[in-house]
Amino acid sequence: MSQHRPAKDVTARKIAKERDGYTCQICGSTERVEGHHLFEYSYENGASDPDNIITLCHECHLMVHHGNADITMF
Repeated sequence: MSQHRPAKDVTARKIAKERDGYTCQICGSTERVEGHHLFEYSYENGASDPDNIITLCHECHLMVHHGNADITMF
């Protein structure tokens, strides 16, 4: 996630985090929250839409990327 993101993606992440009250949608933490794309942001047709992003704390975000947390309900 160190690569440069388009401004549209940065804005969508901010809107999604605001919508979610800067709260992890898995565990409820408000520490180190990040935006996670339900569909990869590099896909076309709206991947940088706030509806495609959920807020996760850093720990839950790592668990999702390692296949240790289920986000299919989103």
